[in-house]
Amino acid sequence: MAWSDLPIDLLCCISSHLSIVDLVRLSVVCTSWSFTLDNYALLGFQCRPSPWLLLSNDVGEASDTLTFHELTIEGEEPVISFHHRFSSIGSHTYCRRFFGSNDGWLVTLDKTNLQPRLFNPVTKAEISLPSLLSLIESQYTPDSSIRRYFNEILVDFTTNDFFDIFFHKIIVSSKDSSRTIVVIFGIRKVIALARSENLTWVLGPKLSPYNMEDDEEFEDVFYHEQNQRFYAITNFSMVLAFDLNGQNVELICPNMPNSYYRTRNFNYIYYIAVLSGTLLRIERVIDITLDSHHNARTIAIFVFKFVPAVATTSSSSYSQWIPVNELGQYSLFVGCNQTFSLHHTVATGIKPNCIYFADYSSNMFPGYVDCDVGLFDVYNDRIQYILHPHSRTNWHPSIWFTPSIS
Repeated sequence: MAWSDLPIDLLCCISSHLSIVDLVRLSVVCTSWSFTLDNYALLGFQCRPSPWLLLSNDVGEASDTLTFHELTIEGEEPVISFHHRFSSIGSHTYCRRFFGSNDGWLVTLDKTNLQPRLFNPVTKAEISLPSLLSLIESQYTPDSSIRRYFNEILVDFTTNDFFDIFFHKIIVSSKDSSRTIVVIFGIRKVIALARSENLTWVLGPKLSPYNMEDDEEFEDVFYHEQNQRFYAITNFSMVLAFDLNGQNVELICPNMPNSYYRTRNFNYIYYIAVLSGTLLRIERVIDITLDSHHNARTIAIFVFKFVPAVATTSSSSYSQWIPVNELGQYSLFVGCNQTFSLHHTVATGIKPNCIYFADYSSNMFPGYVDCDVGLFDVYNDRIQYILHPHSRTNWHPSIWFTPSIS
């Protein structure tokens, strides 16, 4: 029997033991094997996703190369082991910044024309999204620098540097053609939305009706697919929910100012997620003391679940955040990427009940990145570093990513 004549059932059995990268390699052997990739979902193949970590290229490494590091566990220690390198993809990577997405897509942003795209490094597929140019209102100096107020000081930025720090996070609702894209942008972080079939960006919910803090701004957005709503959290823990058009805004939780939010020694970063129907707030504490500024690192993470308002005997109601120390065998992945969760029985290279964290973007400028990658064991209240905290001069921040052949 020729290799091309192997029964479909046998190909299914073989494919169930392959990584996503090996599945793609299998598909280019012959036409009949290519059928296995084209009909992956139809045939019911099970390829276990393992989260990858995208790091910036080493100094001197080709700019048309992306290198991902796969997570695994050795003993009780999380490590990055296998390297997946995708080369000769300069048309997809040149002069672009990367944002983490979900479902196997990276969001790339062309820094020359602010054109965002979805890019699948495994299949090389690419989808254009509405340009972000309409969100820029800046003055240009005679030498083409961009002049903006930053912390009440007029500062000139190079075009490259400005676009790197102006756009903080891009969130995509789904992988179908009717997706909604949300961007957190600006020196004062605000939200804008666009539908993939519409070229127009519109400003999202404003904080002014709800906030009491002058320096309140958005920090993270999470898309909950089951109820098709976005949840956004601010740097003072205010949570708003809104629909795919940025309408029907609901105040889920008012702000709770943290006197230690951003001090001389610490930064507090907030993330929002929905896990098994429960709204979670992740609070990340980062040590930025002056004597270790070039090695800023995460020193604590706190996880809270939201308990909605409950009527009391006095006819009043209240809602609250309750500390949790168990995530139902799931783990969450936070950072500059779109937050996502994985169950440890599906992704066998991860530890359960953990918050995996990657580089954060606050106080980060191109040409200077604090490498801060590790996990927080929620149950045991323990932090483990996957990469030793250090500074590096090559941009971009590290990103969590789940590969897919979709």
